[in-house]
Amino acid sequence: MGTGTSRTARITKITAAAIAVMLMAIAVMAGWVPQQAKAANIWALYKDGQAAQAKGDCATAIKKYTGMLPQLTKDKSYGNVANIQKRIGDCHAALKQYDQAVAAWDQESANWNKAGKAQETAASKRRADMLRSTVKLFIKEDAKAAAGQYYHGAKFEPKMGAYIGAYAELDQKVHDTKNWKYFYTEKFPDLTGRKHAAYLLYTTWGKPFDTLANHVKHAKNHGTALQIALQPMGGLDEVTDNEYIRTFAKQAGESGIPIFLRFANEMNGNWVPWNGDPAKYIEKFGLVADIFHEEASDNVVMVWAPNDIPTNTIEQYYPGDKYVDWIGVSLYSIYNPTLDPLKAGIDRSNHLQKFEHIYELYAKKKPLFISEGGIAFIYPEANRNVEKWAAYRTNEFYATLPMLYPAVKGVFWFDASKKIAGEREKHFMLSDNAALLQAYRQSVKHPFYLDTIGQESSVAYINASEKGIPARKAELSAYVKTLEPMLEKVEYYIGVKPIGSSKAAPWTIEHDFSSHKGKTVTITVKAFGPGGKLVTKQELKVNVK
Repeated sequence: MGTGTSRTARITKITAAAIAVMLMAIAVMAGWVPQQAKAANIWALYKDGQAAQAKGDCATAIKKYTGMLPQLTKDKSYGNVANIQKRIGDCHAALKQYDQAVAAWDQESANWNKAGKAQETAASKRRADMLRSTVKLFIKEDAKAAAGQYYHGAKFEPKMGAYIGAYAELDQKVHDTKNWKYFYTEKFPDLTGRKHAAYLLYTTWGKPFDTLANHVKHAKNHGTALQIALQPMGGLDEVTDNEYIRTFAKQAGESGIPIFLRFANEMNGNWVPWNGDPAKYIEKFGLVADIFHEEASDNVVMVWAPNDIPTNTIEQYYPGDKYVDWIGVSLYSIYNPTLDPLKAGIDRSNHLQKFEHIYELYAKKKPLFISEGGIAFIYPEANRNVEKWAAYRTNEFYATLPMLYPAVKGVFWFDASKKIAGEREKHFMLSDNAALLQAYRQSVKHPFYLDTIGQESSVAYINASEKGIPARKAELSAYVKTLEPMLEKVEYYIGVKPIGSSKAAPWTIEHDFSSHKGKTVTITVKAFGPGGKLVTKQELKVNVK
């Protein structure tokens, strides 16, 4: 009997095990996988994804990680979903699939938010924004269409357009300081292919105005203005209402040329001796402004000009609308790959974007201009030539500024190179680099840029997404911001139909929109980087009027 019982027990166990296996198979086929088995499958995918990512096989890693998401989402495991989306985004970024990386990191941010993790939410959003591509569409119009829209009524201010200017007296190719056989007012236009409306000079508090007499004479002879940077190198305490500054102002007023008097510029930077006391700065700026408004109001305007960085103190130094006639800004770019968000040793910064903060603060208050600036052709820390990057950024800046920042009324190029101990080397001199010079020569031909005070631009641009597109043949251009520092081509489509392509900023095409009159169309913009690799694809809806 004992033997029979044992045999029966063994049969029962075998039968139960078989039934369990069969039920498991049915469950698997039906999708009813027990939680433990599901978890094991998910984290096996994770392990495989990690291994692939470590080997640089990001395409495989993305597939493995993506396979985890349905179950983790179903389980409302938001923290785990966020971590997986981060890895997916990292893999897309490594493959230079920036739109997909941004989409993944946006999902990461959304899931951190669901998990109640505020810091992680913000950090992942910042990461996505750094890679986020932007496309804005513009239509070229006659300047009369925008007359007065960006005009403040300031002295010397054009209703539309930006004066071109330069600091050029350190460039020996255009300015002879030894024998005075040639002067920058005549030779700089020869170098760049175009007359310039104004030139920048520096002087220090205490130096009489007549030390600039030679510059004034040449400016008058060649029909140019001067931007004079008056700098109190002894600090703000030396700035008083005295005979020196009164005489300076009277002589400036009698000079017979337009003068932009830029007092104590870059006050927000700790590299100048007038930084550190905003209240005193405002007091002294107001004092100088009052004197020039009294003594030289016919031909001198007061310029307040911070540096583009640091941004957090700029507003503290604003003297007030009463004292400021024009607002300038120093705006420079020197190649710096250490800030690459992808840690790939590439400078992905955008020279145009550096101006955005100042523009948003003050464009509606006063006419703005780049009072000095440039894009360097040498990466100084590595002593490496980056002329292609510099030329591209220069073309992009001058071509796109009229569309993005139409309230800008002047741009001065700093035509000099400097090597100062303890500072980054600066290489902006156009005559030192043929590629950069060619980019500049081409850029300033744009009809938006003006070569004489009192001149007006014949062209303006309207934002197509905001104002629509006219139902006729029109020039369509774009501002395209991507993490790829240099694009090679931009293509445009309406639906699946290509309507044009361009190989240089501002990526202009001509198209007849009359057949779309009264409709809303979707314009697809595709931007391609080196080797024809698609960098971004953006769809924008616009009304055809």
